[in-house]
Order: sequence, then C-alpha cells, then structure tokens
Amino acid sequence: MILTSITSGSAKTVVLNLSYNGMSSREAAVIAEFLNSNPSLAFLDLDDNQFDDADAALLANSLLRNTFLREISVENENNGMKESGRLAFLRAIFDVSSLSSCAASNHTCTVHGIERDISILNLKEKTSLNNKWIKIFAILALSGEEPFINTALLRGVPAQLIPLILDKCNGKVTKPKLNTKRKGKMTDIYLELTNTTRCQKHEVWDSLGSMKPLNCMYDLTKSWVVPKIFV
Repeated sequence: MILTSITSGSAKTVVLNLSYNGMSSREAAVIAEFLNSNPSLAFLDLDDNQFDDADAALLANSLLRNTFLREISVENENNGMKESGRLAFLRAIFDVSSLSSCAASNHTCTVHGIERDISILNLKEKTSLNNKWIKIFAILALSGEEPFINTALLRGVPAQLIPLILDKCNGKVTKPKLNTKRKGKMTDIYLELTNTTRCQKHEVWDSLGSMKPLNCMYDLTKSWVVPKIFV
C-alpha cells in the first residue's frame, strides 16, 4: 500500500524513506518487485534495516529494469549485507563483461551506504548517457595492454558510429573531475571487477589529467587502416 500510494500523486520528485523499519527478506522481495515495475520513484532510503546479501542481490537486480530511481541508500553497519551484496550492486551498475553488457547496466541510480564506497558510479550531476560513456571509456582505456584505448573491443563497430565515439572521447567523458578525492576510484573499481592487479599503465592513466582526451584520440586514430590512395 505504501509503495503504490507514493507514486499515485502528481509530485515531480518522489522520495521514500523506509529507514529504521526492521525490514528483512520478506520486505526486500516486495521492494524489488516494485522497483522492477519501474515506478516514478526518485529517491529510496533503506538505511538501518536487516537485509542480507541475498536481499542485496534482489534489490540490485531490480535496478537493471529501472530507469527512474536516482539514489538508493542501504547503509547499516550491523546488517548482513556484506561483500557479495556490495558486488551485486556494483555489477548491476557497471557490468564489465563486455561493452554491450556495460551499456545495458543501470546508469541512473547512485548507490550509497556500501562499505568501500561505489557512489563514484552514476554521478548524479551527470546524465545517464554520460554515465554510460564514462564506464565504456573506462573499459576501453583500462582493459588493453597498450595505452590507452583497447581498439580490439571496437572491432565490428559500424563505421557510422566512429564519429560518435570520437566526439565522446574528445573531452566529453574523459575530461577529469576537479574533485581530486575521486582520482583513480573508477580505475580501482574496474580492477576489482576484473580481478586485475594495478600496474604502471593504470597509474599513468590516472595521472594524465587534461591529457586523457588527446591520448584517447591518438590511440583511436592510429589504429585505423587507411586505404592506399596511390597505386
């Protein structure tokens, strides 16, 4: 009744606070089913309840079909939501298994309250489209052996999409944030998800600053095979 009633009004921004309610698996299933229906709910506070990792997986999976929720908070130092629950949320919003899987991730909802913070993903000051491209370029830049764009992942991309990739590369999503506290966090999350050890290439990428767009453009253009124009 609560979940249904909050989205039946005319408010442009809907906020629901369900913190400190002693909720556990039964309620998690109901909330996940509700989020699966993609309601016009913008903010959901689930702090200080009794959810475990299985509940976290249910809630995280519901984000894959949700495009309205902007923030969800699940903070609770004493609940049963531990590492696998954190990974469930992380994979729902940043699937690194392929570029297409990454594109299909949730790019609208920022997750708060997870120990070892992951709120660097889906920055609320960005649009969902920008959040998506930020993640795609993280995979392109961090997955290959050579700096800095893994062009092997772009094989088969239609030629008409190359200008779009270049446009996004040219500072739209590779331009660094002014907030130095975020420096390297995207890299750390990618390395965690791929079980990869940080190396010199990753250190260099994080230190490039305003040179990131230029390096991306260079790697993209040098990989193209230009047909011979003289015989």
